[in-house]
Amino acid sequence: MKRNFVSMAQFLENSYPELRGHIEGQNYPPPPVAELISNLLSMLQLMALLYMFFGGERVLRMLGYQGIPRWYESIRNNSLQIGIALFLILPQVLSKWLITGAFEIYLDEKKVWSKLETGQFPTMEDMINGMSAMGLMKRT
Repeated sequence: MKRNFVSMAQFLENSYPELRGHIEGQNYPPPPVAELISNLLSMLQLMALLYMFFGGERVLRMLGYQGIPRWYESIRNNSLQIGIALFLILPQVLSKWLITGAFEIYLDEKKVWSKLETGQFPTMEDMINGMSAMGLMKRT
């Protein structure tokens, strides 16, 4: 995505010299629920690592369990599948939620283009039309 930003910034600076040095890029924030799920997943992965290094039964005893709970038996019997899901599959799925794919262009806090609204990356013609609508004239 950075390559798209750099290409568009170069085009805008070449076409509209008054914009030179005034174009900024930043990451668009993911939805709060996706960030929350990401943080919860990170904590779950940390707990799984603690379990793997310190042994599950000792951890359970430290937490006050006298016997082995049924849910723990289920985890122990399916540890490979749970490990694959926890460390390989879930992070891949979650990364799709954290990457917004946004490409928003503003001029003086007025929106010129929004990939979130249109669903597509702007073409050079889209940018020329948007900048013209904002009162900037393309250098010929």
